[in-house]
Amino acid sequence: MRKSLLFFTASIILTTNLVVAAEQPASLVSVELAKEQQIKPSIWLPGNVVSRMNSPISAEQTGQLLWIVDIGTQVTKGQIIARIDNRDIKLVKAQQQAQINQYKANVEYLTKQKQRLMKLNATNNTALSELERTEKDLLVAQSEVIAMQMQVKQTQLAIDKTEIKAPFNGYISARFAHVGELIAIGRPMVQLVNPNDLDILVAAPIAIAPFLQAGAKMQVKWQDNIIELPIRTWSRAGEQSSRTFNVHLDAQDIALLSGTAVSVSLPKEQTEVALMVPRDALLLRQDNTFILSVDDNLMVKKVKVKVGQGVGNWVTITGELHSGAQVIVRGGERLQDGQTVRINDTSIALARVNPNQS
Repeated sequence: MRKSLLFFTASIILTTNLVVAAEQPASLVSVELAKEQQIKPSIWLPGNVVSRMNSPISAEQTGQLLWIVDIGTQVTKGQIIARIDNRDIKLVKAQQQAQINQYKANVEYLTKQKQRLMKLNATNNTALSELERTEKDLLVAQSEVIAMQMQVKQTQLAIDKTEIKAPFNGYISARFAHVGELIAIGRPMVQLVNPNDLDILVAAPIAIAPFLQAGAKMQVKWQDNIIELPIRTWSRAGEQSSRTFNVHLDAQDIALLSGTAVSVSLPKEQTEVALMVPRDALLLRQDNTFILSVDDNLMVKKVKVKVGQGVGNWVTITGELHSGAQVIVRGGERLQDGQTVRINDTSIALARVNPNQS
């Protein structure tokens, strides 16, 4: 008797709940269509923004430092960034020029002497050997003039090198010498960096090397920003100690300073076809993740899924769901399995027009 009474009471409660549920208006939801898409499984790795043109500029002459540009100065290619005392080299050049004048005077004398001897030789009034000796001396004197002129040019080049010039456009990021110091050849003077010609450098595991492709665009993330940048090049040899190799992404003209830390997504496996849904369709419940799908009768079905790789606003999933299925992206927080819903016509129309939008 007691069991019958309990069964009768439970039936009344269930019937009441069904009547109340039936009387409640169907919830309005927004849906999108699940889709199949080719994706590349990826791995997120730390990277750094580096300048392709980041060089220590060194001295090419010895001498006292007279002037050097300050840190943070913007310079252009060919602009003077430091000066070294060159008075001793200028004195050497003056001495060499004086020697050139002396050799030229000797050439002029021997030229006239040769002309006189040629006239005398024509009337047999001088020995032929004397004429030949004069011609030889003239050639030697002319060679001495040419050799000394080359030395003057070399000395002028040394003078020019006492004015250290920027080899490319950029900014002075560091200074290693001070006015008054005695500078030796090869001494670093400043660090010159081009802030616009940038790469993102990633130390990647050697195992992913077969999956890289030049020009392929990879996601780069820093703070709240995500952009896509192409792979420019990568090292063809790895580091034995770390089992990594360097990958360079082209980051030219992006608004980041050299040295900024970023995260980069690189492919780790071959391209595969996967089922994808919007991130907004995921319902996180303790240890499980669910998706609410809507069938042709506008009834909600709760589907347990496993989440894979994310691609923009979409994620890959595995579960009892098929491509083209309607999944709820808004309005499903309080819905139960088997509940009837109303679909926002605008959302499903957009989903059908742009089924591959991510």
